[in-house]
Amino acid sequence: MCWYPLGHGDKSLIEKPIFKNLADKYQKTTAQIILRWHIQMGFIVIPGSKNVNHIKDNFDLCDFNLTQEEMDEIATLNKGVRYYNGTEEDLKRYALWHPKYEEK
Repeated sequence: MCWYPLGHGDKSLIEKPIFKNLADKYQKTTAQIILRWHIQMGFIVIPGSKNVNHIKDNFDLCDFNLTQEEMDEIATLNKGVRYYNGTEEDLKRYALWHPKYEEK
């Protein structure tokens, strides 16, 4: 499962040349390239946004596939950096949280 699959908006990740080049090639955004990589890896992706256009873009990922070479090149970027480190307290809070639409 991918939490913060876009590096919590980390521009140094999103603006990597490989993502820009692939975005141009596939006529997508760099964020869409990153999300597509996660999906092709078989990960469950949970991107978050309050921007309606970003939310729409996050769903527009099924009309292209990255090649194996592109997948492999992106994989070399892995530096073992985590963008989300949940604590026990966080996990308890998440378990008890209810979206507002469930409130009566």
